[in-house]
Amino acid sequence: MDLADLKTTVSNLSDEELLGLIKNIRSSRRVSKVSKNNKPKATTRKTSDISIDSMLRSIPADQLEQLINALETEAGK
Repeated sequence: MDLADLKTTVSNLSDEELLGLIKNIRSSRRVSKVSKNNKPKATTRKTSDISIDSMLRSIPADQLEQLINALETEAGK
């Protein structure tokens, strides 16, 4: 270890040297933060294919009639 490696006292440093020293200390002490983008992705559910025919068959008759009337009204506009 050389005497030249030792830092001068803070009271003897100029403002520019103090700022440089502070920046050097800050940059060497910084800890990288974990990015929020590294969260594990939610697994996607495999969707089952549903046909329109099976959906229409599962609707009760009165609701099916309401749907037909609503579609006819929209088509008439």
